[in-house]
Amino acid sequence: MFGRTIFYTRTGSAIRTVVNGVMALIVFLMAHTATAAQNEHSHSHSHAHSKEHSKQRLKQDLQLLNATVRATKPGMSSSAAYMTIQNGTDKALQIRSLTSPVAKKTELHTTEMNNGMMKMRRVDNLTINPGDEVELKPGGYHVMLMGLKKPIATNSKVPVTITFSNGEKKTVVAHAMDEIKGQHMAH
Repeated sequence: MFGRTIFYTRTGSAIRTVVNGVMALIVFLMAHTATAAQNEHSHSHSHAHSKEHSKQRLKQDLQLLNATVRATKPGMSSSAAYMTIQNGTDKALQIRSLTSPVAKKTELHTTEMNNGMMKMRRVDNLTINPGDEVELKPGGYHVMLMGLKKPIATNSKVPVTITFSNGEKKTVVAHAMDEIKGQHMAH
Protein backbone atom coordinates (compact mmCIF):
# COMPACT_ATOMS: atom_id res chain seq x y z
CA MET A 1 0.00 0.00 0.00
CA PHE A 2 2.84 2.31 0.79
CA GLY A 3 4.12 1.83 -2.78
CA ARG A 4 0.77 2.81 -4.20
CA THR A 5 0.74 6.02 -2.13
CA ILE A 6 4.09 7.01 -3.53
CA PHE A 7 2.84 6.24 -7.04
CA TYR A 8 -0.24 8.39 -6.54
CA THR A 9 1.85 11.13 -4.98
CA ARG A 10 4.30 11.04 -7.87
CA THR A 11 1.41 10.89 -10.34
CA GLY A 12 -0.31 13.76 -8.55
CA SER A 13 2.91 15.75 -8.62
CA ALA A 14 3.33 15.04 -12.33
CA ILE A 15 -0.27 16.04 -13.03
CA ARG A 16 0.18 19.27 -11.03
CA THR A 17 3.32 19.99 -13.07
CA VAL A 18 1.46 19.39 -16.33
CA VAL A 19 -1.54 21.46 -15.17
CA ASN A 20 0.75 24.28 -14.06
CA GLY A 21 2.53 24.15 -17.43
CA VAL A 22 -0.78 24.22 -19.32
CA MET A 23 -1.97 27.15 -17.17
CA ALA A 24 1.28 29.01 -17.84
CA LEU A 25 0.86 28.34 -21.56
CA ILE A 26 -2.74 29.62 -21.46
CA VAL A 27 -1.67 32.78 -19.64
CA PHE A 28 1.14 33.29 -22.16
CA LEU A 29 -1.21 32.78 -25.14
CA MET A 30 -3.81 35.13 -23.67
CA ALA A 31 -1.16 37.81 -23.11
CA HIS A 32 0.21 37.28 -26.63
CA THR A 33 -3.30 37.47 -28.14
CA ALA A 34 -4.06 40.67 -26.22
CA THR A 35 -0.79 42.22 -27.41
CA ALA A 36 -1.46 41.18 -31.01
CA ALA A 37 -4.99 42.57 -30.83
CA GLN A 38 -3.66 45.85 -29.43
CA ASN A 39 -1.04 46.02 -32.21
CA GLU A 40 -3.71 45.25 -34.84
CA HIS A 41 -5.95 47.99 -33.41
CA SER A 42 -3.02 50.38 -33.42
CA HIS A 43 -2.12 49.35 -36.99
CA SER A 44 -5.70 49.63 -38.23
CA HIS A 45 -6.05 53.02 -36.50
CA SER A 46 -2.82 54.10 -38.18
CA HIS A 47 -4.05 52.67 -41.48
CA ALA A 48 -7.42 54.41 -41.09
CA HIS A 49 -5.60 57.66 -40.31
CA SER A 50 -3.43 57.13 -43.38
CA LYS A 51 -6.54 56.45 -45.50
CA GLU A 52 -8.20 59.59 -44.14
CA HIS A 53 -5.07 61.59 -44.87
CA SER A 54 -5.05 60.19 -48.42
CA LYS A 55 -8.71 61.15 -48.84
CA GLN A 56 -7.95 64.68 -47.70
CA ARG A 57 -5.04 64.89 -50.11
CA LEU A 58 -7.15 63.45 -52.94
CA LYS A 59 -9.84 66.05 -52.38
CA GLN A 60 -7.58 68.55 -54.05
CA ASP A 61 -5.94 66.27 -56.57
CA LEU A 62 -6.60 65.65 -60.22
CA GLN A 63 -4.69 62.60 -61.44
CA LEU A 64 -3.91 60.97 -64.78
CA LEU A 65 -3.00 57.32 -64.21
CA ASN A 66 -1.95 54.14 -66.07
CA ALA A 67 -1.40 55.84 -69.42
CA THR A 68 -0.66 53.71 -72.46
CA VAL A 69 -0.49 54.48 -76.17
CA ARG A 70 -0.67 52.15 -79.12
CA ALA A 71 2.70 51.70 -80.84
CA THR A 72 2.44 52.24 -84.61
CA LYS A 73 3.69 50.45 -87.67
CA PRO A 74 5.38 52.32 -90.54
CA GLY A 75 2.85 54.28 -92.60
CA MET A 76 0.30 54.70 -89.77
CA SER A 77 -0.64 58.35 -89.31
CA SER A 78 -2.61 58.06 -86.07
CA SER A 79 -2.68 56.28 -82.75
CA ALA A 80 -4.74 56.26 -79.57
CA ALA A 81 -3.83 56.85 -75.93
CA TYR A 82 -5.68 55.48 -72.91
CA MET A 83 -5.62 56.32 -69.21
CA THR A 84 -7.68 56.79 -66.08
CA ILE A 85 -8.57 60.33 -65.02
CA GLN A 86 -9.41 60.73 -61.32
CA ASN A 87 -11.10 63.91 -60.14
CA GLY A 88 -10.26 64.17 -56.45
CA THR A 89 -11.35 67.81 -56.33
CA ASP A 90 -14.64 69.10 -54.98
CA LYS A 91 -15.71 70.52 -58.36
CA ALA A 92 -16.87 68.96 -61.63
CA LEU A 93 -14.20 69.37 -64.29
CA GLN A 94 -14.39 69.24 -68.07
CA ILE A 95 -11.64 68.39 -70.52
CA ARG A 96 -11.09 71.54 -72.58
CA SER A 97 -8.17 70.58 -74.83
CA LEU A 98 -5.49 67.98 -75.43
CA THR A 99 -2.00 68.22 -76.92
CA SER A 100 0.94 65.95 -77.57
CA PRO A 101 4.27 66.80 -79.19
CA VAL A 102 4.11 63.60 -81.28
CA ALA A 103 0.95 64.62 -83.20
CA LYS A 104 -0.23 67.57 -85.27
CA LYS A 105 -3.72 67.18 -83.79
CA THR A 106 -4.84 65.64 -80.48
CA GLU A 107 -8.54 65.13 -79.72
CA LEU A 108 -10.85 63.31 -77.34
CA HIS A 109 -12.93 60.68 -79.15
CA THR A 110 -15.48 58.04 -78.27
CA THR A 111 -16.42 54.84 -80.02
CA GLU A 112 -20.08 54.01 -80.49
CA MET A 113 -22.21 51.54 -82.37
CA ASN A 114 -24.06 53.12 -85.31
CA ASN A 115 -26.20 50.97 -87.65
CA GLY A 116 -24.31 47.85 -86.63
CA MET A 117 -20.88 49.42 -87.19
CA MET A 118 -18.39 50.77 -84.68
CA LYS A 119 -17.64 54.42 -85.40
CA MET A 120 -15.49 57.02 -83.73
CA ARG A 121 -16.54 60.59 -83.19
CA ARG A 122 -14.92 63.61 -81.61
CA VAL A 123 -16.13 64.60 -78.13
CA ASP A 124 -16.13 68.30 -77.35
CA ASN A 125 -17.06 68.04 -73.68
CA LEU A 126 -16.45 65.33 -71.11
CA THR A 127 -17.34 66.11 -67.49
CA ILE A 128 -15.69 64.31 -64.59
CA ASN A 129 -17.71 64.82 -61.41
CA PRO A 130 -16.06 65.36 -58.00
CA GLY A 131 -14.70 62.12 -56.60
CA ASP A 132 -15.30 60.25 -59.87
CA GLU A 133 -12.94 58.72 -62.37
CA VAL A 134 -13.25 58.21 -66.10
CA GLU A 135 -11.43 55.45 -67.88
CA LEU A 136 -10.24 56.25 -71.38
CA LYS A 137 -10.06 52.81 -72.99
CA PRO A 138 -10.47 50.97 -76.29
CA GLY A 139 -14.12 50.85 -77.30
CA GLY A 140 -14.95 53.97 -75.26
CA TYR A 141 -13.46 57.40 -74.67
CA HIS A 142 -9.85 57.71 -75.83
CA VAL A 143 -7.25 60.28 -76.91
CA MET A 144 -6.68 60.36 -80.67
CA LEU A 145 -3.20 61.33 -81.82
CA MET A 146 -3.57 62.35 -85.48
CA GLY A 147 -0.97 63.43 -88.01
CA LEU A 148 1.87 61.67 -86.24
CA LYS A 149 5.20 63.42 -86.76
CA LYS A 150 6.99 60.04 -86.63
CA PRO A 151 6.06 56.45 -85.79
CA ILE A 152 5.52 55.59 -82.13
CA ALA A 153 8.01 52.85 -81.27
CA THR A 154 7.21 50.05 -78.83
CA ASN A 155 8.33 50.94 -75.27
CA SER A 156 8.75 54.63 -76.13
CA LYS A 157 7.25 57.36 -73.96
CA VAL A 158 4.57 59.71 -75.31
CA PRO A 159 3.59 62.84 -73.34
CA VAL A 160 -0.08 63.86 -73.44
CA THR A 161 -1.23 67.15 -71.88
CA ILE A 162 -4.84 67.74 -70.91
CA THR A 163 -6.21 71.19 -70.07
CA PHE A 164 -9.21 71.18 -67.71
CA SER A 165 -12.01 73.71 -67.17
CA ASN A 166 -10.37 74.99 -63.97
CA GLY A 167 -7.34 76.04 -66.04
CA GLU A 168 -5.16 73.22 -64.72
CA LYS A 169 -2.90 71.48 -67.22
CA LYS A 170 -1.82 67.93 -66.45
CA THR A 171 0.75 65.99 -68.45
CA VAL A 172 1.03 62.23 -68.34
CA VAL A 173 3.65 60.10 -70.06
CA ALA A 174 2.03 57.18 -71.87
CA HIS A 175 3.97 53.94 -72.35
CA ALA A 176 3.84 52.70 -75.97
CA MET A 177 2.66 49.12 -76.34
CA ASP A 178 1.98 46.82 -79.30
CA GLU A 179 -0.95 45.13 -77.58
CA ILE A 180 -3.56 46.98 -75.54
CA LYS A 181 -6.45 44.93 -74.21
CA GLY A 182 -9.58 45.66 -76.25
CA GLN A 183 -7.85 47.78 -78.91
CA HIS A 184 -9.04 45.54 -81.75
CA MET A 185 -12.59 46.73 -81.03
CA ALA A 186 -11.84 50.39 -81.57
CA HIS A 187 -8.90 50.52 -83.98
